[in-house]
Amino acid sequence: MSDFTIREITDHLGGKLLSGNPDSVVSGVSAIQSADAGDICYCGNAKYFRYLSTTKALAVIVSKPVETSAECVILVDKEYDAFRKVLLLLKPDRSSGFTDIHPSAVIHPSADTGSNAQIGPLTVVDRNCILGDGCVLGAGCVLGPAVILGENCFIHPNVTLLEGTSVGSNVIIHSGTVVGSDGFGFVPDSSGMHKKIPQNGNVAIGSHVEIGANCTIDRAVTGSTEIGDHTKLDNLIQVAHNVCIGRGCFIAAQTGIAGSTTIGNGVTFGGQVGVGGHIVINDGAVIAAKSGVTKNVDSGVTLSGNPARPHMETLRLGAAVARLPKIIELVKELNAGKIGETGD
Repeated sequence: MSDFTIREITDHLGGKLLSGNPDSVVSGVSAIQSADAGDICYCGNAKYFRYLSTTKALAVIVSKPVETSAECVILVDKEYDAFRKVLLLLKPDRSSGFTDIHPSAVIHPSADTGSNAQIGPLTVVDRNCILGDGCVLGAGCVLGPAVILGENCFIHPNVTLLEGTSVGSNVIIHSGTVVGSDGFGFVPDSSGMHKKIPQNGNVAIGSHVEIGANCTIDRAVTGSTEIGDHTKLDNLIQVAHNVCIGRGCFIAAQTGIAGSTTIGNGVTFGGQVGVGGHIVINDGAVIAAKSGVTKNVDSGVTLSGNPARPHMETLRLGAAVARLPKIIELVKELNAGKIGETGD
């Protein structure tokens, strides 16, 4: 991480320095409540306003003028986006110590690794793989036959991309993820010897996608399991065979999506959502954490609960359930004759 002055950071953000020495040097990035001298932080959430008067940070990024114990105040239009830019600017060097193609990597003669590839120790690139320029494969990755990566993909250590997987450009896949494993397809048999359905399709991932650690994305029976451009998956997510996920979706950790479900563009899932099979979730829907989706979802609606219902309906049901103990006591007293008729 290089050192930057407050002036350089303010100019980089297109912001305005409201107070403090522009030549002060920033030594780190931190949260406002735990910042040390020399750190830069941001404050945009009302829950953290109380730390403005006690923070030890050198500088705080805000979208409106504030009183603070920090020496420097940088005013910007969008404080969180500005903080993101600072994190990028001051990002520590986490690059591998291994460059180019490591001698222990096993690359099939028919594979094309593109230009400027970095392939880490003990990584396997199987037959007919095609890597776009500038791809990085961490240690211990496995690319099965005929895997295709676009340009500038970053595949973290111990990722497995199985045969026929197609990945666009500028994709990040984190450690432990398996793409292209068989979907859970069987023909039930009364004898208990269930017959496996061949999974002959593949997985097709768009560009600018990020997939978290330890996700599993199954290949299709026929055709493709699809993940659209700019979609972001958190850790520990299961995407079953023939699922189609649109553009720009956010899917939080431990979500499970059953087979042949179609998800539109810009859909958001909270953590631990369960989605049944053969369901259509239309554009812009929001599914709250721990919801169980059992039927089609209209565009733009917010659902919660299990089974998932419109969010306000779920809140009303929850409020009603909270009143049940008092209602039960009242019914018991009425049945015991302790309360006379009300005349209603």
